[in-house]
Amino acid sequence: MLHLEVRKRSGGAEVHRINGGAVTVGASSGNEVVVRARGVAGRHVRISEREDGYQLDLYKGAEAVSVNGQEFQGGAISPGDRIRIGEATITVLGTRPAARPEAEEGDRAPHAARATEVPVMPATEVEYRAMRLAAYRLCRAGRSPEELATDLTDFLDRELPPSEWAVGELTAGGFRALASTFRETPALPPRLLEEARGGERLARVESVTGVLTLVPEPERETDCLAILVRESPRLAARAVLFLEELAAVAGLALKARFSNREDVAPPAQPAAASLAPPALPISEAESALRQTDDLKKIVETVEHEVIDRAMRRVQGNQSRGSQVLNISRGSLIAKLKEYGIPDYRYLRRERGKRG
Repeated sequence: MLHLEVRKRSGGAEVHRINGGAVTVGASSGNEVVVRARGVAGRHVRISEREDGYQLDLYKGAEAVSVNGQEFQGGAISPGDRIRIGEATITVLGTRPAARPEAEEGDRAPHAARATEVPVMPATEVEYRAMRLAAYRLCRAGRSPEELATDLTDFLDRELPPSEWAVGELTAGGFRALASTFRETPALPPRLLEEARGGERLARVESVTGVLTLVPEPERETDCLAILVRESPRLAARAVLFLEELAAVAGLALKARFSNREDVAPPAQPAAASLAPPALPISEAESALRQTDDLKKIVETVEHEVIDRAMRRVQGNQSRGSQVLNISRGSLIAKLKEYGIPDYRYLRRERGKRG
């Protein structure tokens, strides 16, 4: 599999994930990778798969390109190479030739290679809201922990820049992946697990293979759902906040679904009813997940709980709250009014009186 990052002088970047034997790059819309920039011909280069890597060839009449600052007339390319075509720069992020099954007798010729564009990091609240709706829809439809983990792993791998993902369970014995895109099972450093078990919403550690981040479900008692990611590239703060919300909602969805199953536990006997512990109160978000399929209501309920929890933690400090939530202070003030969230500055005053 080949990842190409395309940057233009005008700014911005696009990442393309290439599957298959060969792709063409150029300004014409008929190419698998379309690059519209000055100096790029209609069909400029062709990238094809070889047994030991990938080959770049120029089309007849196309101006020469440069690779890593040197004029290049064609040849093998490797991860990390920077290909300059006119005013566009294409960086080879990774190469991993896919194994080709032998064609059986009577099979048709293989389809032409296709390029699947991988979205760049979402940048606006509108984009993240659309992602929340899609992710919460998956959580609402989850039928079992394994199926939900598979759906979420596929979703994260599709929607966020190329990274390695796993969704699973955080237990006393460590992290157990239920679904994963990791090429090799990662060895989690003890410090990462200790921080996650100690109540941290976000445990992060840098290693020689990249940044490993573990995002567990909040307000956990024993085992809980968690998301593991090897960040490549480093995720933006807003993307990490989205992962925290997603872990919380996915955990709530599983609890709500299995708490309604009749085979989870036998009904309590009337004679022992007085000895049974009182039922734990459920949150508004969990109640919404149980009672409605209205995604707008679910998103607003979860957003309300996240903001309320953050403002309680920072004791009403709006500047710190906006930093924690990764939104502007003006947006935070508007949401505080919209949701009627209390002014938690009284917690600071009470602490001052006790001191």
